[in-house]
Parts: sequence; structure tokens; C-alpha cells
Amino acid sequence: MNGKIMATDNTLPQRITSQGRGEKLIAAVHAATLTLLEERGYDAMEIPEIAERAGVNKTSIYRRWPTKSELVLDVALARMRIDVPVFDTGNFQHDLTALLKAIVTILKAPFASELLRVLMSRGINDPTIRALNTKFWEERFSTSAQIVEKAIQRKELAIGTDARLLLEFAASPLYFRWLVLAKPVTDEDIEQIVRLVMRTFS
Repeated sequence: MNGKIMATDNTLPQRITSQGRGEKLIAAVHAATLTLLEERGYDAMEIPEIAERAGVNKTSIYRRWPTKSELVLDVALARMRIDVPVFDTGNFQHDLTALLKAIVTILKAPFASELLRVLMSRGINDPTIRALNTKFWEERFSTSAQIVEKAIQRKELAIGTDARLLLEFAASPLYFRWLVLAKPVTDEDIEQIVRLVMRTFS
């Protein structure tokens, strides 16, 4: 019995070390991808270049991310989870305001502009990009829907409120103003959007 316990214990440092190496690899590859995405753009950068910048073997990247588009999607989602978290202030208007401000902040990042350019320009004709685009927005809407669900529980919004519709209603003006009109989004714009959301969905 003691022999079995010792064998099990001896595997722990190896597992922890392996996990640590994996986390370091992901962090290095993500950082290199973001940098190259901003410096060279999606079309110009390739996996071997990312591997060289990250200081890892390209086969290590291909094992985790078989294609460049899958890698960029993973990087984008990881960045969004950090920069656009689920806000929980206890007040829906405050949560929605914080969410919209976070979206505007990340829209200003060069990598976000490049990513959205690729999704918008290729999402219609490229099945792979279209599938990744769908996956990206499904996760973002699913995550952000939590602020709507909590507002319903607090009776700030009516039971049956469509979280996806509300979020599209609130966020669409930001993307249209920033990407189509090429105009800044101010705090006053966000306050006006939030008031309109409350009048429409309360």
C-alpha cells in the first residue's frame, strides 16, 4: 500500500510542472500573436513567425491550435474575458454602463480593429471564419447575458426579457458608430443608450 501511495505522490510534481509549462506556452503564444496582429495584421502573420516571436516550437502551436484563425480566436476570447468581464454592481443600469464602456475601450485597441476587420470582411464568404465568428459572438453574448439574468432576478427587468436581443440593442450603436461612421463613442452616448434600453425593456 505504501508503495502505491509513494508512486502516486511522485507523479504530482511532474503534473504540476507540465501544467506550468503549458500555461507559460499559452501566455507566450498569446502575447506574440497579439503583438504580430497589431504590427503586421492577420493576413501577413503566420504560425512559424508567431512561434519564433514566442520562443516556442511551431509544432507546439499546431498541437493546440491547428490553424491561425483558431489561434487568433482563442487569443481574442482570452483578451475579452479579461477586458470585458461580467460586471455585478447590484444595479443593472450600472452593470450595462460598465459593460458598454469596456466594449468601447477594447474597440480602441489595434488588435480589436484588425480582428473585427477580418470577421466582417471574410465572415460572409469564408466558412471557417464564419464559424469562428459565430463561436466568438456566442461566447460573448452568453457571458454578458448574466447581467440581464441577474437584473431579472432582482426584478429590474421583466421575466422573459430576451437577453440576446437586449444586448444587441445596446451594443450595436457602439460598433456602428466606431466601425462604420468612424466616430468616437462618448460617455454621454453610452448614458443615452442605457436610458433607451431601460425605457424599451423595463
